[in-house]
Amino acid sequence: MSLIEEGFPKKCRMAYLSIICAHTVNGVAALHTELLKQTIFSEFDQLYPGKIQNKTNGVTPRRWIHCCNPQLSNLLSDTMGGVDEWITSLDNLQQIVPYTSDKNFMNRFIQIKRQNKERLKAWVKQNTGYDIPVDAMYDV
Repeated sequence: MSLIEEGFPKKCRMAYLSIICAHTVNGVAALHTELLKQTIFSEFDQLYPGKIQNKTNGVTPRRWIHCCNPQLSNLLSDTMGGVDEWITSLDNLQQIVPYTSDKNFMNRFIQIKRQNKERLKAWVKQNTGYDIPVDAMYDV
């Protein structure tokens, strides 16, 4: 449980420091949180019971794709014959795999991505004054 990792050079274990200093520590998913509590942070979980908690980030396919990206949602549903079952069962997205080599599907997909990047560019410009490139990879 030492905050310093022995060896050369010595290093501060930032995750350990975070656990000690924080009021609570949030895991991303229930499974991930339990694994951390049972493995690498088990001693901390014993020392500070209840400190390591699970808080889901609240992102679901329904919110992320279906509600926030209706054009992509429509493309997926239309490609699967107008069926929306993928929204509640992501395994159904396997039906899209054969279409990844279909030029029409891929052109529609690329067009939707481009339109969304144009919308993001306009939003960023309006809210920050920055003019970001559309032909770039974003991690937002």
